[in-house]
Amino acid sequence: MRQSRFTGPDKVSRNLKATAVLTVPCVVFLLFLVFVQGISEAWVGLAIVVGLWGLLYWRFQGVGRRGLPPQR
Repeated sequence: MRQSRFTGPDKVSRNLKATAVLTVPCVVFLLFLVFVQGISEAWVGLAIVVGLWGLLYWRFQGVGRRGLPPQR
């Protein structure tokens, strides 16, 4: 499997947008569970989403529109 499939210039932006599109409805649903339904355990789901976005930020910090450097 070629790594450039995921790390090319257009792929980084596309993958980040796809991740945002998938996580925003999840966050809205979790906030609904916490504030409307009163299910306090949903905070764990919010913590997981924040943790995953933190890992994404850490992994892709400094990556511009050119994509990632060649992967080994």
